[in-house]
Amino acid sequence: MSYILTKYKKNVLTFLNHRLVRDTLWTTVFNIIGKGIGFLIPFFIAAWFGVSAETDAFFFAYGIILFFAGIFAPVVESVVVPYIAEIRANNEDASEFVSGIISLTGIGLSLLLILFLLFIRPLLSLITRFDLKTLNLIYLLLFEISPLPILLIWTSVLAGTLNAYKKFSFPALSPSFRAIINLILIFLLKDRWGVHSIVIGYLAGEIVRLLTLIYLCKRILCLRIKFYFQLTSKLKDFFIKGFYQVIGMVGVGLNPVTDKIMASWLGAGSVSILHYADRLYMIPVTFATTGLMVTILSYWSEKFYNQNQKLIIDKEINRVLKIIFLPILFITVILILISQQVVNFAFEHGSFDQGKLSELRWVWICYLLGLPGYIIGLIYVRAFLVLKCTKMLMQIAFFTVATNLLFNFVLMSILGIKGIALSTSITITLTTFIQAVFFKTKIKRSKQ
Repeated sequence: MSYILTKYKKNVLTFLNHRLVRDTLWTTVFNIIGKGIGFLIPFFIAAWFGVSAETDAFFFAYGIILFFAGIFAPVVESVVVPYIAEIRANNEDASEFVSGIISLTGIGLSLLLILFLLFIRPLLSLITRFDLKTLNLIYLLLFEISPLPILLIWTSVLAGTLNAYKKFSFPALSPSFRAIINLILIFLLKDRWGVHSIVIGYLAGEIVRLLTLIYLCKRILCLRIKFYFQLTSKLKDFFIKGFYQVIGMVGVGLNPVTDKIMASWLGAGSVSILHYADRLYMIPVTFATTGLMVTILSYWSEKFYNQNQKLIIDKEINRVLKIIFLPILFITVILILISQQVVNFAFEHGSFDQGKLSELRWVWICYLLGLPGYIIGLIYVRAFLVLKCTKMLMQIAFFTVATNLLFNFVLMSILGIKGIALSTSITITLTTFIQAVFFKTKIKRSKQ
């Protein structure tokens, strides 16, 4: 036991002396500031609007829009980093590459959103059990908030570019601008516009964030952001690799949408309970991972494209996992033990139905069971992204969709809304195991 502790201490000290760790710690701090305010938004919504058919409508519509944003924005923010690292290694200017991504994705996503709005209304009437009034409100909210995915993609491209240049603090802090404006506008307009004020807040906040990042890229990186529609070979390769990752993210993004659809079968308020628990779950996930995932992708990309050795990434993964596994496990146990106090503190006020607190707590606990697997899985995803193995991530995502759907059907019939959250945790853990196996297999083949 003493030998194990000594070796662990040595690994920790070695890790802490690395520049990557210093950047990770600072990026984590800035992310806590930047995204911490954003995590307050659901709690203010809960206090101002409570649990009702209207909040169900908003969270359902917002969940669908997040599905669109979630399959594109994280892709471009992460996939762009290895390409920028490669461009920098060749001493090239990244202006046209970044401008091309922004211009072409803007056109493509606009067309997709138009098609989506044309077909979503009849589809919702078939797959959900909302009443007609709620369905009409959902469709109106979807129309109002539809520009958000485009704005999120553009800000993600710029954030990923800044991260590739190791300017981590600016993208990390930028969500705070969006959140502050969001909360101010919701507060000022909630009595007049109801849940529509939340839409106005999100759109206005993201526009301010976009303009801020454009200014920073121009001022700090000397990038000239403009409209650029020429499909170069590098842009073509980016979109091909990005396409595989988008398809994979469609699978991953379908899971929360599917969860909300199936939650709508369980009665009024179920979608809201699931959403509130998910937001609580994402707080430790975000604080534990956003700094680390951003910095390791940038550093690993730079290291790989300077040395071009896959074994380097394998060694880096092993070193990171040795350091973070025990702390992740400890955090998970502590959060489960204090779950009642956390839920009471966050929701025991305002218009929130006090009778729902116990159910919300257990849904959150079911989500927390998948926390270690989720964080470890994100590390393996970054390794695949550095190697541009997005096709493999797509194949793994197909497994995730099927597994989550299967466990949803089985567990929700036994545990209700808690079963949907538990299904997510089981699926995450199995997916992480498969990612590890696939990555080790790829490394082993590279040695031969």
